[in-house]
Amino acid sequence: MILLALTGCATWAGPFRRAPSPEPGTVQIALRVAGEARTYLLHVPPHLPRRFTRNEPYPLIIVLHGSGATGEAVRHMSRLDSLSDARDFVVAYPDATRNWLGLQAGWNAGDCCGAAVKNEVDDVGFLRALVGSLSSALPIDRRRIYVAGFSDGARMAYRVGCEMSDEVAAIAVVAGSLTQRGCSPIRPIPLIAFHGTSDDEVPFTDSTYSPRARARVETPTVVPPAVSFWAANNGCRWSQATHPSRTIHEIRFSGCRAEVAFFAIEGGGHAWPGGAQDGDDGDPPTRALNASAELVKFFLQHPLQ
Repeated sequence: MILLALTGCATWAGPFRRAPSPEPGTVQIALRVAGEARTYLLHVPPHLPRRFTRNEPYPLIIVLHGSGATGEAVRHMSRLDSLSDARDFVVAYPDATRNWLGLQAGWNAGDCCGAAVKNEVDDVGFLRALVGSLSSALPIDRRRIYVAGFSDGARMAYRVGCEMSDEVAAIAVVAGSLTQRGCSPIRPIPLIAFHGTSDDEVPFTDSTYSPRARARVETPTVVPPAVSFWAANNGCRWSQATHPSRTIHEIRFSGCRAEVAFFAIEGGGHAWPGGAQDGDDGDPPTRALNASAELVKFFLQHPLQ
């Protein structure tokens, strides 16, 4: 119990609320799902979006942390709060479940890995409940709900794309691979992905669990198997590569039913491009690309169809 208390204190030291509200700022909120208490951080910007002279509902971006981390960790890493204030969208940073010692936080992202998979935690149900709770308390645009993730959270974002394409308009994957066997979204769902070629935690070419692509997609350079699968699943036929900088390869797939974009960071490690370093032992992120700015721009161009 002491360990659990210490773990909780380490994750968030700011305000706590029992329910979401439209008040601007960042707070921690508890949400009871299937009899279990789950937590998340919520950041609400100061203003509603405006179109001409009319207020509009908020887009919602849900950001999933990596293995062993917290919502606060990925909030710090991604620095999405400042973009939220500038672009008028709500951000939620959920906390994954932990093992019985209160350690090793992780998502049930499919067939890999950790206690959440072994315990069959219903994280898809949790995210659906989170969307429902926020939509009841805030003016959320149900056509503009997006999920992004880092590492194990990126694996969970892929699972969201596989199983929640009825609610989620697009997904973003940072340093992640697909671990959901039998992935078959009910509609093509847009994807933007980022991966370092020298990532030694989630290898760039990790294909352990990626489904075989239904069709071959011509690419001018190597892309991760999960991205190839997504492009084929979205009906893409070919791709074009550009080089915004010496170390960044940007690949935009064409002929798709839903857009697929991929950024390869040459020599990049396990990091959020343009964000904060993942702890003292984390790989340094590139400064040649800002993943948060790119994914926000991509998301807001893709409402639910």
